[in-house]
Amino acid sequence: MTIAALLFSGAPARALPAEDGVQSLARIQRVAESALRRELDPALPKVELTATDLDARLRLAACGVPLDTNTAMPRGSQTRVLVRVACKSPAIWSVNVSVDIRREATLLVLRRAIARGETIGAGDVSVQTRTLAGLASPFVSQVAELSGRVTRRPLPAGTAVTAESLTAALLIRRGQSVTLAAVSAGIEVRAPGLAMGDAAANQRVRVQNLNSLKIVEGVADTDSVVRVNP
Repeated sequence: MTIAALLFSGAPARALPAEDGVQSLARIQRVAESALRRELDPALPKVELTATDLDARLRLAACGVPLDTNTAMPRGSQTRVLVRVACKSPAIWSVNVSVDIRREATLLVLRRAIARGETIGAGDVSVQTRTLAGLASPFVSQVAELSGRVTRRPLPAGTAVTAESLTAALLIRRGQSVTLAAVSAGIEVRAPGLAMGDAAANQRVRVQNLNSLKIVEGVADTDSVVRVNP
């Protein structure tokens, strides 16, 4: 089996002959990269793993058996993982190898400046591909993810849209006249109300019942209806 086949087959890497009985540092790095790749979801597209260079002064005895590895799945936005590479025979040694993680991701970039509280449409963005550190991405990748959301703050042209920069669009605003709706025993009862706060879809909001002057809490159903449990 070729070296390339060993690296990508997922099988344990076999030791290669080392010049003058010294283990190849490049080989250790490749084994670390392969070990981490086996921990990743194979469905993740275009992930690039790069082991950082080991100290060139490091001289380890050549390993006569397949190198042993120990690593873990990266957490969240982690961009670098330590992989422990060890030899168990005839020499006994271990070394930690740092492996950097990068992946190619699709994201949406603004064609124009967007004001706070504005909706973003398909014509306002261009789709770009960039290489990001780590596996997680804070960026919005699909135009469909913009639906029903508005910007939290002004965004200049050329900005890559993040999920954090968006919030759910408000259905109900403080001081707005709304209809309180409650269903009991299959009968819907409605009353005029005054919103005491802002609410997005399905968020809770306090409303004053203008008939009884009582303040009740309900859920924003539409841009004019708040549903209240009887």
